[in-house]
Amino acid sequence: MMEDLIANAYEVIADNPILDGETFRVTHLQRTERSTSAVCSIEVGGGLRPHIHHHHDEIIIFLEGEADFRLGDEMRRVRAGDVAVVPAGTAHATMNAATRVVIAAVFAPNFDPANEDREYVD
Repeated sequence: MMEDLIANAYEVIADNPILDGETFRVTHLQRTERSTSAVCSIEVGGGLRPHIHHHHDEIIIFLEGEADFRLGDEMRRVRAGDVAVVPAGTAHATMNAATRVVIAAVFAPNFDPANEDREYVD
């Protein structure tokens, strides 16, 4: 986790590349007592499994690429410039990346990577 409160998402991704056998990589940037921020890169065809955060809202900013995005029971195509607001308890996932996808995400309240508030669904 970074100590600096300003980061360039593309530099963070370059320093934390997706490893062989992975389809995505999440890198947590900072955590304050109120929030946690992260960046994520997703390979073509990759994505995350649908999941719920029971105690955290999440705001996802799509910086690059195009993919399917599940929000609750709805599936939408997202692309660079889109912002998804995911209330706690709502199933969501970025999946089926048509191109490389880069996102920035903010969790509130803070998110402890050692004790992730994440329950996979489906």
